[in-house]
Amino acid sequence: MINHRTLKLSTPEALIISIVGAFGGIAFLISRGIAIPSAVAISVCGGAVLAGMLILGIEKPLEDLEQWLIAKPARVFLVVAALWGLYLAYSIGTSTARFRPLFVMAVYLSLPFYLLKEKRGLLHATWRDAVTILWIWLPVELGVIRRVLISSAPDTDFHYGFAQALAVNMGVVAFAAWRRFPGIGYRFELNRNQVSLALACFAVFAAIAIPFGFAIHFIRFSFELSKLAFAPAAFLGIYLLVAIPEEVLFRGLVQNWLDRVTTRRNVSLIVASIVFGAAHLNNGPPIPNYRYFLMASIAGVFYGLVWQRTGSVAASAITHALVDTVWSALFR
Repeated sequence: MINHRTLKLSTPEALIISIVGAFGGIAFLISRGIAIPSAVAISVCGGAVLAGMLILGIEKPLEDLEQWLIAKPARVFLVVAALWGLYLAYSIGTSTARFRPLFVMAVYLSLPFYLLKEKRGLLHATWRDAVTILWIWLPVELGVIRRVLISSAPDTDFHYGFAQALAVNMGVVAFAAWRRFPGIGYRFELNRNQVSLALACFAVFAAIAIPFGFAIHFIRFSFELSKLAFAPAAFLGIYLLVAIPEEVLFRGLVQNWLDRVTTRRNVSLIVASIVFGAAHLNNGPPIPNYRYFLMASIAGVFYGLVWQRTGSVAASAITHALVDTVWSALFR
């Protein structure tokens, strides 16, 4: 809803978005020939992790969760159990439930809370924060979690979004509610100035990146009128399933951590952008993809500027999603 020129997501709206997404997912997967039990499991569990992502981005529920954990820290086991239970339901529904993947996911989801348990409430960054960020990021980046999810059913290869959303839920709870790490900026709350800055940074990036992308033969014009019809839906999907997870990681955690370690915002902006670019080296062919690295690093500077100046992951994700949507619709 809109309040004082600020767009804020409410809990009922988050639930409606998630339910609509789940039903839409069921219809889409069935149309793709996926068996009904698998389609329901993927969509319902996907809707649940999406609901978690959205609700955690609302101030009151996240504050309530934080206070709930402060009152009785042992309740964190219930958080881990809930996250793992979602994976269990997903794996049973897709016929991929095996002891080893279940054990791997239990370790993956639990370790961040153990690493951060002694640092709750500290304002300064620590080495444990850095290790935890790497622990959350690298298994997803290197495809470990995705391979665990796929297990013996590669024909139901719709797991990347679920893995990303599950990791976001875990990361936000671990850092924002459990660790209480300041300045992440994970709020689905936008005002006019934030949106204007996000759009301006997209425009400047496009003015730089399009000529540069053609010059290094990274992009080519590939326009089809039919792509425009799907652009709004593509933007929304990219915003929620790609831009928000990556902005939480690279801006809300990595750049934020570097800010606090170096105390030099320009240095942290550049380093975080290079790290973001390096995360795209394996997006080939070829591998390593140095052209993708250059383009992603430049994009990371603009995403980082939006986050730095607005303090909002939701704002930097607008720039991020616009870049990916326009690239998909006009260039390849």
